[in-house]
Amino acid sequence: MKKLISVTALLACSFLFAENIDGTLAVDNYKTNKFNATKFKVKKVDEEDTTLSAGISDDYYSAKDSESASTTPASTGGYSFLEGPFVGLEISGMLGVDADGANSSGLSWGLRFGAQNLEWRTMAVIEKYSNSDDENNYLRGVVQLDYFFLGTDNLVVETYPIRPYFGLNIGALSIDTQKGAYNIKTLTYGAQIGATMSVTTNIDLDLSYKYNTATADEVSGIHGITLGLNYKY
Repeated sequence: MKKLISVTALLACSFLFAENIDGTLAVDNYKTNKFNATKFKVKKVDEEDTTLSAGISDDYYSAKDSESASTTPASTGGYSFLEGPFVGLEISGMLGVDADGANSSGLSWGLRFGAQNLEWRTMAVIEKYSNSDDENNYLRGVVQLDYFFLGTDNLVVETYPIRPYFGLNIGALSIDTQKGAYNIKTLTYGAQIGATMSVTTNIDLDLSYKYNTATADEVSGIHGITLGLNYKY
């Protein structure tokens, strides 16, 4: 009887011990499998991301780069600030105002307004010239058309674009000759060459040389160097 009780007790302890081992192993296996499944899921997501990235064409990135470039401010290479309307002032050192046998030099002042794009500029200028000897004083109004012949692909300076140009002008001239002895009203026309420099997104400096003649025989020629300041809005 004692042997039967002892064997029964031994079997019961063995059974409980075995259950404990199986349970512990089951938990360990569950944790291990869960960890492996998590690693597999992360790896799978990474592979999908890689596949998706690899599947995006170069055209997509090129389009995104182009979109980003189009919104790039002027200071980093965008050229939209070179376009649009403007108003400005100018001062000219007249090297020669030759009319009715007299030649004079001095300063003139002017107002200008116009519009420009990447290749062309059109501008109206009203200019007043007078000198201390009171010879050949005039009031001139012209419309000029300028062509930026190098284009944006050949800007001299990238950050502050310098754009050379040449152009033609035509307008009206009212000039007092021989110390105001009489006044001549005539058609005037000529050409100019120069360059603009964009100091900021709104301000251009403009340096040019302009030569004009007129339909009136009394006016031989007017030429000088002009410095202009344009405000783009």
